[in-house]
Amino acid sequence: MTIARALLAPALLLALASCGGGGGSAFGPTFPDNREADIAAVLQRLRAAPARSAPPVALGIGTERLFAVDLTSGALRWSEPVSSPVSAPHVAGPLAVLHESSGVVARDLQTGAVAFTVPDEALHLAGADGEGNLSVLALTTGGGVGARSKIVVARGGSIAWERSVGHAIGAPAVAGDLLFVPWATQNVSVLDAATGDELARLRAADTPVGHALRVDGDVYYGQRGIFRLTPSARTGSSEQAAFFAPLERDLPGSPSFLVDPYRPAPSPSSAVHKIRYVWRPAGGGETVSLEDDTLYAVFYRIVFALDPDEDAVRWVYQHDEDIVGASAQPGGLLLADQGGGYAFVGAADGLRRWSASVDAAPTAVRFAAGDFAPSGGPEGAAPSLEDQLLATAQNTDARLVPARTLAVRMLRALPDPAVTGHLIALCEDARAPEAVRGEACGALARRESGEAHVLEALQRHAGFLEGTSAPPVGPLARAAVAMESEAAVPHLIAHLRDPATPASALRPLLDALKALGARAAVEPIGDFLRLYHAEARDEALADGVVAAAEALVALQGPAAEELLVEVQGDPLAPPALRGRLAEVLEALRAAGEEPESEGGEGDGDEGDGDAEAAEASEGDEPELPQRVTRRHVEAALEPVMQDIRQCLRDDERAVTGRLVIVLEGDGEVAMVSVRPRRLQGCVEPLVRRSSFPGNRRNVREQISLDLRR
Repeated sequence: MTIARALLAPALLLALASCGGGGGSAFGPTFPDNREADIAAVLQRLRAAPARSAPPVALGIGTERLFAVDLTSGALRWSEPVSSPVSAPHVAGPLAVLHESSGVVARDLQTGAVAFTVPDEALHLAGADGEGNLSVLALTTGGGVGARSKIVVARGGSIAWERSVGHAIGAPAVAGDLLFVPWATQNVSVLDAATGDELARLRAADTPVGHALRVDGDVYYGQRGIFRLTPSARTGSSEQAAFFAPLERDLPGSPSFLVDPYRPAPSPSSAVHKIRYVWRPAGGGETVSLEDDTLYAVFYRIVFALDPDEDAVRWVYQHDEDIVGASAQPGGLLLADQGGGYAFVGAADGLRRWSASVDAAPTAVRFAAGDFAPSGGPEGAAPSLEDQLLATAQNTDARLVPARTLAVRMLRALPDPAVTGHLIALCEDARAPEAVRGEACGALARRESGEAHVLEALQRHAGFLEGTSAPPVGPLARAAVAMESEAAVPHLIAHLRDPATPASALRPLLDALKALGARAAVEPIGDFLRLYHAEARDEALADGVVAAAEALVALQGPAAEELLVEVQGDPLAPPALRGRLAEVLEALRAAGEEPESEGGEGDGDEGDGDAEAAEASEGDEPELPQRVTRRHVEAALEPVMQDIRQCLRDDERAVTGRLVIVLEGDGEVAMVSVRPRRLQGCVEPLVRRSSFPGNRRNVREQISLDLRR
C-alpha cells in the first residue's frame, strides 16, 4: 500500500497540473473554461499587442485567376493563375490564402508568389487570418462526432507548426502573438502562437461560436451574434457578457449574421457573396455595438443600411453592377463589383465618395482594409428615403423581386401622406411582379394618412374612350376605413354601381361601406342585391352578394329582412348562395327575436320583460336569456349611456357612431369596437365597466348599436 501511494502521488500531481490555466494540452477535455485569471492574462497581452498596420488591399478571385488590388492607389498589384478554386480567398497577414484543387495554397500578398501548399486531406478551409508576419489557417471536416481538423501556423511565409485537432474548428483570428481558435460550436481556445500551448478557453453556453475576429485592438467571437472579449466573458452568457445580436428580420435571401464556417465553404461563384450582412464591430467597456450604428444588408446590386436594433432603414443604395465583396469601414462601406469596380459609400447618407476600377473581373472579393476610409465629397445630393425606396421598388431587374418587396414594406412604415400615392401606383402597376404588387396593395390597405390620394384615385373609373383604367378599389376601400374617410363613401358607392368594378373588389368595398356607417349606401346596396343575386355563379361575385346582404343588415337593421327574403327565396339564385343568404337572415332574425320596446301601452315585449323581472325577483338569480339582444345590452349600458354620448359630443366631427360588442357565453366582454375609431379610447372603458348577461347556450355573441349625440 505504501509503494502504491508513492507511485500514485506524482501521477495525481501531474494530472492536477494538466488542469491548470496555462500551458495545458490545447483542446483537451480537462482544460478549464471561462477562468477569470486566464481571461485577465489574455486581456493584458492584448493591450500590449501592436495595432495592425498594413496597406489596405482587396483580394479577388475571378475565372481561374487570383489578384490583389492596392486600395490606396486603386491599382492592380498582381494577378496569378489558380487551379480550380473551391472557395473565396482569405487575407492572412502577409499571405493570400485560397483553397484550390491542389490543396490550400498560400501566396505572398505583395507579389502573388506561392509560399507553400497544405494538402487538404478532404478538409475544407474554415478560415485564415494574420497580422505582422504571423498567419494561421484552419481546415476542418465540420460536423460533430468523428470531426477532424488541422491548424497551420506560418511566420514570414513559412510554416512554423501544424496541429491536428479531433474537433470541428471555425474561423480563427490572430491578435499580437495570440491565436483565437473557435471549435465545437461553443468554445474558443486562446493559443500561444509560438508554442501552441492553450492559455485560456472561452465557452459560450447559450449561443453558437464559429468565428473569431480582431478589430481595432479588440477581439470578438460568435456566430449568430458576437461577444467582445472583456472580463465579463467569464460568465459564458450572452445575457451577462458584452454581447450583441442583430434584430431578427425577414430579409431577401435570409442572410446569416456570419457564414457558418463548420459547413463547406461557399464556392467563389456562390450567391452567398452577393447576399449577405456586412458590419464592423465596435464597443467600449462592457458593451458591443456596430460601427456607425449601422448593419448593411447586400442583395446583388442593392444595399440597405439598417438600424441594428429597430426595424428601420436609414438609406438604400443601388450599385451599377452586382456587388461581390463588401467591408464596413469607419464612416462607410467599401464595395467591389463583378465588373472590377470599387467604391466607398458614406454611412451617413449612402452617397458614393470614392471609386476605382481595375481590369480584373471578380466573382468574390475579400478586403483587408484596416481603417481605410477614402476622403472625398459625396457625388450629388441624397434623395429622400421615400424616393430611394420607391426607386428600389420600381427596379426592373427580375432577380431583385425580394429586395423590391422589402423596399415596399419599408416604404409602408413612412408616415408621409405622399407615400400613399406611391403605394397606389405600385399596387395598380400591372407590369410589376405579383409579390411586389401584393405587398403594395396590402400596405395601401393599412395606410392611415394620405386621404387626398385615396379620394383622387377613387374618382377614376375604367373608360375605353378616356384611356383610363380602374383603380385598385379593394385596397383603396380598406384604406378609406383605416382613415375613417366619410368623404370616400360617394366614390365607393359609384364603384359599387360600376359594372367594371372587379368582383374581387366587392367584398372589401361593401365591408368599407358597412364599417363607415354609410346609410346613403342602403339603396345602392339593395339595387346591387336585386341585380346580381341570380348571376352570382363565381365565388368572388357570390361573396360580394353575401357582403352586400351583411352590409344591408348592419346599415338598415330589421328593415333589411323584406329584401333579403326576396333574394334568398329566388329560385334563380345559385343554391350555395341561397344557403349563405339564409344564414344572414337567420342571424338578423335572432338579433331581433326580442325587439326593442318603444314603451307603448300593451307592448308584448314589455309584458315579457315584466314577467322576466318578476321571475327574477322570486329566485336568487335571474334566468339567463336564450340570446342576448340589443335590448339587454342597452339596459346594461344605461348607467353609462350619457357618458358614451358625451364622448361623441366631445368630438367635433362625430355626430353618429357605431358600437360593436362581442360577449362570451357568460357575459364577459371579449371585444369592443367603436367607429369612428378615434372614439375607442373614450367609449371602450365605459363599456367594459358595465355588466352584461350571459346566454343559456353559452356561446359567443355579437351585438351592434348605433350611437348618437
